[in-house]
Amino acid sequence: MPSTRLFAASIACATLGYGVTHAQDAPTTRPIVHSVSDISQEFSFYMDGRFYTQYLAGHGRDARNWGSLHRVDLSNTNLLVLTGGDPRIPYSEASLDHIDAFLEGGGTVLLMIDGAEPMPPGAALALRHGAEPTLRAAKAPIRVTEALTALHRTADVDAFRSGRTIACGEDFEHLVVDAEGEALLTVRDVGEGHLIVGSRNLFGSRPDASDPIHADWVTPMLIHFATQKPVVTRRHHPATWVEHAEDLGPLVLEYHDGTAPFARAIADEYLRVRPHLVAITGVEPAPGMIKRLLVLPTGGGGFSSGERIAIGAFWGDFPKNRYPMVELIGHEAGHSWVLPHPEPLWNEPIATWLGIQVGRRMGMPEADQTLERQIRLGRRFDPDFTKVNALAEDAPRDLIWGKSYFVFEELERLHGPGAMARYFQKKRMLLAPDRKTYTFDDLVAVWSQAVGEDLFPWFQGLGFGVDAGRTDLRSR
Repeated sequence: MPSTRLFAASIACATLGYGVTHAQDAPTTRPIVHSVSDISQEFSFYMDGRFYTQYLAGHGRDARNWGSLHRVDLSNTNLLVLTGGDPRIPYSEASLDHIDAFLEGGGTVLLMIDGAEPMPPGAALALRHGAEPTLRAAKAPIRVTEALTALHRTADVDAFRSGRTIACGEDFEHLVVDAEGEALLTVRDVGEGHLIVGSRNLFGSRPDASDPIHADWVTPMLIHFATQKPVVTRRHHPATWVEHAEDLGPLVLEYHDGTAPFARAIADEYLRVRPHLVAITGVEPAPGMIKRLLVLPTGGGGFSSGERIAIGAFWGDFPKNRYPMVELIGHEAGHSWVLPHPEPLWNEPIATWLGIQVGRRMGMPEADQTLERQIRLGRRFDPDFTKVNALAEDAPRDLIWGKSYFVFEELERLHGPGAMARYFQKKRMLLAPDRKTYTFDDLVAVWSQAVGEDLFPWFQGLGFGVDAGRTDLRSR
């Protein structure tokens, strides 16, 4: 096994710069990397497939670890991708031991981390092996070392955003350094494997995978180290799901060891929110929707896949602050509530409006403040909400959200409390589950039948480019 001190020499001999060391030992040569991207210590949409898309697509398979890290089967994995994690969910001793065993057995670990206060829990892994993320900001210009240019002669770090350096001992070989020679990306042997520690900002981060920075050298670097542990490519490379599930009646609560302290409190909030959503919409969730609630290790929000809603465990500093969590649960549940036909244009605004209405019904003053603030932001673009067509491709986001809230409030004011409930009830009656499209013209037609009045002129008076002739729902 080549040591990292001989990194440059081993790369020079690698086939086409991709260094599939021990290829003769592997049953097949493709895919050559079996990676696991961990989202158990801190969830992000980027780590849920985007890292793989940017750096490893076409070179192997990736699986995500949603459950406790120490439980994931790494026997047929040769690359484990980690982030620093969230301080509220520390790396457990069992997980640190599991990572060490993976390294000792020949696996490669990439730890993307920057020092912070408090220090990210992933620092515990780095410290075990003689590296320490610091609070020292990297100083320009940033440069690569000969070890890295041997892998890719044009390697540079021109897309590097500000990051912090890593202090480490002589067992590490630096691959990227700042102007003073302090490490920003460094690697060492651990047993038969390799630990790579690098500033988080050397790598992409956008959820749409639009920033594959440094892929020209990150990809061959990862392939070089990872493939020194052969994998059985014909064997299934599965994702690992959260290990705990509790049936609470209306749904199943899902969580892992790290999110266990937050799970039941979030479930209790959902159980309080649910009857308010039923009252606001006038309907139960569509059949098959919102059957599971997954607790995510993040303060960064959540998502809805229809059948499952996922909620960030400490969104808005929950449980210290309740309103942001109530609004988030209402929002994500609202996304599932409107299915199987998502709302056109205001699918996001109506979800948040539902969460706001829940907060109002629960007597939370932040709800009215949130509503009024967004309407005020929308009026900057259209003071009386009659001029700008919110359906236009270039309509500003704040205009769309503020105008949407204004419309919902006006419909409730003009047609009585419960107008939104009548809309959702009529929508369920008029639209077959297998209907292929649901346009804004369709939406206005449904609203018209829900309130017993032709609303096309009213929407047109608010600047919406709607046309009754473009929907087949008008005459029903």
